[in-house]
Amino acid sequence: MSVQTERTADDGDSSSSTEADAGTSISKDDAFHILQNSRRRAVLRYLAAHDEEERFVMRDLAEEVAAWEHDTTVQQLVSDERQRVYIALYQSHLPKLDDHDIIEYNQSRGVVEPTELVDALAPYLDEGLHSDTDLTVEAESESTEAEGESITETVSALFSR
Repeated sequence: MSVQTERTADDGDSSSSTEADAGTSISKDDAFHILQNSRRRAVLRYLAAHDEEERFVMRDLAEEVAAWEHDTTVQQLVSDERQRVYIALYQSHLPKLDDHDIIEYNQSRGVVEPTELVDALAPYLDEGLHSDTDLTVEAESESTEAEGESITETVSALFSR
């Protein structure tokens, strides 16, 4: 299953070629891989929150992510905090997002342009960089517990014969 957005050609017909779909869909496995890293999620969250802009300066993006990670403002960041995030985004995270057509990244110019896939992934981004919410299993209902006890009693009765 893929996350997809629809693209129409100039003549109004839907494009069905594989080449046209390459930039508008991502496999579920690739989406999970992209979303597994908190810095990539932070980048995507920032891009989605500023969807009125078409182009971002990589330095500004790195500063915002660093500020989120250190729970501070961009003005209060120290050089090492900025540099660590900048290098990781420059060398790893932004090229990976570009490889999956989620952004257009011009590394030599330091420019990031989001694609339609940012909006497709936006519903899967957590609210905060360090989310305190964990996935939990709901406690079994009383009827399920009663059924479990009943099964246990039945099995015990069979073995006691």
